[in-house]
Amino acid sequence: MKAKHYWEQQERIGHPFDLPQRISEGIDACRKNVEGKSADSATVRYIWIYLTDDGLRHGHGGHDDQPELNLDDWLNIIDESAALGAEWMVVYVGASLSHAPLIWRMCSWAQEVHDLNVGLHLTSNCLSEDDIERLMRLDRERTFLVADETAVSSLRFLEERGLHVCQSDLHLDEGVTRCNKPANIACVGPNGQLFSCGLVLGEQEYALGDVRDKRLSDVLRDESLPHTIEDTSRFPEHGCDACPPLMVEQIRRRDGG
Repeated sequence: MKAKHYWEQQERIGHPFDLPQRISEGIDACRKNVEGKSADSATVRYIWIYLTDDGLRHGHGGHDDQPELNLDDWLNIIDESAALGAEWMVVYVGASLSHAPLIWRMCSWAQEVHDLNVGLHLTSNCLSEDDIERLMRLDRERTFLVADETAVSSLRFLEERGLHVCQSDLHLDEGVTRCNKPANIACVGPNGQLFSCGLVLGEQEYALGDVRDKRLSDVLRDESLPHTIEDTSRFPEHGCDACPPLMVEQIRRRDGG
């Protein structure tokens, strides 16, 4: 059964054996991935997902000839990344959570199956009552919202309800350190294109391939692909917007960790 159809049926009828079966399949996929890794396999700490294409950097759009990933594709990416050691997932959603209905299934899967910490990158402070209700169904200790400086203050009320709120556009004078290890990040665009970092998302000279063509572990181990970003002058003055390692630093500093 396709995952999208599974989740739709799950909401309607709540079959008691569907969820354990899907979880078992995901864990089995992880086990096989781990067993197939060599000692020098690339590791992943962060999954950086762009669920909508309005977040593509430098004005580069998606590829019209490549269909957007479906729910099954995204769940497979989460499974593979978790098998490679991922602990954190940041998803660029855009202005409205209601425009990205797959997000709730992806977040639940990441948390319930793989114990991942999940961040939602919003470009607006507009949350509907339904959005807030769905947020409250997630594991609040492992859920955080990311928004720019103009929107983040109006989202602080959610911290009283157990969610972390992070500023996405940090400034260098705020103790921001530039990440120099993009190999720790699996960054995927809405059409399945894999990049070493969100900073170069959409720039084809940094494309690592399509996640539907190869296993993620094989792509990350392929030394012929552009895993590094040599031109450091391209870093924005305020750092990398919603860079997962920087968002994790914020959370840990706030928690005193």
